[in-house]
Amino acid sequence: MFYNKLKGMNAYARHKVLIHDYLTYYRGTIPTNIPTEYKTERDILNEEHQFVRTPSEIPQTWEQRIAKKYYDQLFKEYTICDLRKYKEGKIALRWRIEKEVVSGKGQFMCASTSCDATENLQSWEVNFKYIEKEKQKNELVKVRLCPSCSDKLNFRKQNSMARKRDRSEEISEGSKRPKVVSSSRKKVKTESVSSGEASKDCIIISDDEPVDDEEYIADLLQ
Repeated sequence: MFYNKLKGMNAYARHKVLIHDYLTYYRGTIPTNIPTEYKTERDILNEEHQFVRTPSEIPQTWEQRIAKKYYDQLFKEYTICDLRKYKEGKIALRWRIEKEVVSGKGQFMCASTSCDATENLQSWEVNFKYIEKEKQKNELVKVRLCPSCSDKLNFRKQNSMARKRDRSEEISEGSKRPKVVSSSRKKVKTESVSSGEASKDCIIISDDEPVDDEEYIADLLQ
């Protein structure tokens, strides 16, 4: 009888019958702690994903195991980069997935998400600085880009070097100007003060100037 009762029903209809019988005959109660919102796999990856994991790390929770399983499926020889905000110094990097390795994206094809050039690719080793779980981290990664995207990758460094070169030329031109020699002691003193004020306004650009934080915006589920 029980089999005949469920015969011909779809899964949801059978579920309703079984729950009704359970509550009616076995005095079961409907749980009251059912969550109103559920996390998707993408939500879990956004929370638990790490750009670099140590081999000895052991996941402690179910969410961490999901993130670790996804991380193990990534190919970590070359990276894919997003250069849309390169003028702001914000460059996103992520590891390659299987279909990108098969197609050659990021190795034989430009690694930029908006470029598929295959000629004159250049390999770069990038000191990638990013924020992960409110902690600043650094990692050396390799990326292959076409000449145009390489200029975008080095946009801020090139601008910094250009400003440094322009400042050096201004200082050099200023040193070549003839000095005015005056017999007036008062005038000489005034010129000395103005020269000191000018030296305070000089801007020295160092090669060790810190770079702003890069934003890590990885598309985890492409």
